[in-house]
Amino acid sequence: MVVRPYKTRTVFPDLTNRVIYLNEYLIDDEEVVEYLTLRKLMHIKLNMYPSRYGGNLTCAEKFDSILHLFMPKEK
Repeated sequence: MVVRPYKTRTVFPDLTNRVIYLNEYLIDDEEVVEYLTLRKLMHIKLNMYPSRYGGNLTCAEKFDSILHLFMPKEK
């Protein structure tokens, strides 16, 4: 993971070099970094193996179901 200042980007991957770039202006605490990293990894995984994660679910439903496995909904 590489942390740099960006004007418009939050988190983005470089799949060729296997690096995730994170905007340093968004780092408030560890939980924010964990959430942004998890989101990006989930997007990569869902795009690589789309049919594996629930055939009848929408993309948003798949994403939410996986996200809440790692980060439970807050009350």
